Amino acid sequence: MKRFRLSSLLVGLLALPFGHTQAEVVQVTGRAPVEGALSYAREQAMEDALHQASLQAGAQISGMQLMEKGVVSTDTVRVSTRSQVSDVEILREDTVNGMYEVTIRADVDEAALCPASVQSYRKAVAVAGFGLAQPQQATLGRLENIEQGLPRWLAAELNSGGGVHALDATRISLYQDPRRAPSAETAQQRLTTSVALATQLGAQYVVSGVVRDLALHTPQKSGFASRLMGFSSAPTRDFVMDVFVHDGLSGAMLFQRSYRTEGEWEAPRNEKTGFATPQFWATSYGTEVADILKRAAGDVDEMLRCQPFMARIVRARGNRLHIEASAAAGLRPGDTLKVYRTGTLYNLDLEPRTELTDMAAEAVVKQVQPQFVIAELGGPAERLAIQRDDMVIAW
Repeated sequence: MKRFRLSSLLVGLLALPFGHTQAEVVQVTGRAPVEGALSYAREQAMEDALHQASLQAGAQISGMQLMEKGVVSTDTVRVSTRSQVSDVEILREDTVNGMYEVTIRADVDEAALCPASVQSYRKAVAVAGFGLAQPQQATLGRLENIEQGLPRWLAAELNSGGGVHALDATRISLYQDPRRAPSAETAQQRLTTSVALATQLGAQYVVSGVVRDLALHTPQKSGFASRLMGFSSAPTRDFVMDVFVHDGLSGAMLFQRSYRTEGEWEAPRNEKTGFATPQFWATSYGTEVADILKRAAGDVDEMLRCQPFMARIVRARGNRLHIEASAAAGLRPGDTLKVYRTGTLYNLDLEPRTELTDMAAEAVVKQVQPQFVIAELGGPAERLAIQRDDMVIAW
């Protein structure tokens, strides 16, 4: 089969910087009318195929309607995508009924949420303990420590990425009944306990989750004949977890995703394996779980990278602000932060919402202490009524 070399123009369009993505192999057919040179029709058909392939990993659809005297005068729909296409392979190309057709197979990566982001400050993230929906499933292998061991491993993986500063809050559980999580939230998907935890630890976001399933499945085939035919005698084990990310200021849910995999559990039935031990990682099941955890950490890291850096003002006196941000955030003297006043807005159901008001003021970082930052305003904080619990933000 022939390989197609992308032109420099297409490479410039498709080789954008991307974050963590999951590749998908797709097969599509592009078409273009043959109205002149065959080479031009082929190029147009190829571009159509590449565009269709990129749409397979997600598209953004926007529309606009203009009405004049009750009649629609303009009606437009725009479909755009920033997915990355690679390893393009031509399977077939031919001319059919005046149309040039090209069928390709390609790897498509889902577009990153904010590929152009250059925000360099590390957001403080509290990683809470994960609930275990069916504790009896953890008995085999003594995996009860998964409630703290899994989020602790996730926090270490997030810290290794360099984009966030993950704080170990795995001793704290946000859900009394993990089977119903995140039903502890209000109808508007807000978790008040996440606000309390974030305030306590000085975190901007809270990561939590639930391990839904660790069920073991005994293989149907057993005995010498099955082993001779290549069937494995090891049981398979499920792994299903949900991961949530809440905003520490408002309690609003920013991210929710379910992850599942399975693998062979070769550990002896009477072994006290434990979660995240060398014996656990040595099993095929442990390898599959490690892969899915790395994927989850990458997804959370990418989502948080798209969020602004925010920190609370803990004291405002004169033109000096004390900001709750550690040295690990990456702030340096001379950096500027926008100042926002926090307030409360009530919706139609009289439920409180956190509102941020841009004060059109900037604070310049003067000192970076291990656990807080000192910044200065151009004038007295009292003049703008800036006080404790207001925010500074870097977009």
